[in-house]
Amino acid sequence: MTSFIGHDKAQRVFRQSFDKGTLHHAWILAGPKGLGKAGFAKQAAQFLLDSNTGLEAKNDGFDLNDQSQSAKLLAARSHPDFRLVQRGGKTDKEERKAREEGVGALEEHELKRNISIAQIRDLQSLFTTQASISTYRVVMIDAIDDLERGGANALLKNLEEPPKDTVFLLVSHAPERLLPTIRSRCQILRFDPLDDEQMRRVLSGIAPELDESELSALIAAGEGSPGRSLQYIDAGLAELEALAREIMRTGDKSNQVKSDLARKLSLKAATPRYQAFLARAPNLMAQHIKGSGGMPKSNAIDLWREASELASMASPKALDNQAVIFRLGSLMGSLAQRDERA
Repeated sequence: MTSFIGHDKAQRVFRQSFDKGTLHHAWILAGPKGLGKAGFAKQAAQFLLDSNTGLEAKNDGFDLNDQSQSAKLLAARSHPDFRLVQRGGKTDKEERKAREEGVGALEEHELKRNISIAQIRDLQSLFTTQASISTYRVVMIDAIDDLERGGANALLKNLEEPPKDTVFLLVSHAPERLLPTIRSRCQILRFDPLDDEQMRRVLSGIAPELDESELSALIAAGEGSPGRSLQYIDAGLAELEALAREIMRTGDKSNQVKSDLARKLSLKAATPRYQAFLARAPNLMAQHIKGSGGMPKSNAIDLWREASELASMASPKALDNQAVIFRLGSLMGSLAQRDERA
């Protein structure tokens, strides 16, 4: 049996609705990207597809049997009562790869820009017949934010006149941007960041090879979002953080550490590490400022603000990587110098 880690409130709300026989036909799973909304949707889908097996959960969560028929069919992407709608591959080759290995096997640049109206219309074949082996039919859209306008209107018809025993699980990173008519026909289930212990359990399960320093760095960098943390695993974030903290601690008056950091992140092959550091650097500075005593607050905030603006504009404006990292290092070093004067 497996249980979903975190989002206990969301699990409880969903389960209570099911147990009372008041399960809504459409749910918007709302929250920032990377919190585990898609993982929750897959668990909820299996729970519904398994609900006719007579197995009773022991708590308010899902407690799924990973050896059930539904679990095996979902893993093989062949459950007849389940549809997962996502952006497809740009080319025939990429689309074939997505069908064989799943959309997760494609890089962002290999995916189409939107979920098309044709993909929504293809769902009609699911609705014209009764469920094959389960009580429910489940449609998961990840993410509904990616629907083109025609697709959103086509989906709205299904939400207005929901097919019998069909549940829609709609992952949304920005629910406020959805059509009001779609939002009004769904129950919104909001997701909050995980706490550190939940993050530790999730990341340890996904990447058991991480050592304690790497795990702690990823937990801090993720700020409650496992998805964000996972983006940093290949970036060697622990090493980058160690260098940044040394600069903020010592000031690096010789510029040796700043130069080392800039050199490591200036090569084209280091682009993922560079992006990871840009995303993380302002937060590292904020943490240092909060932990320092006696520093003139306004001056520190000015340094943090300049670093945040530089990090946010570096990629869109194609600024020189080495120059950007060196400047960020200098701003970090200024924090140490102000600590000394405070």
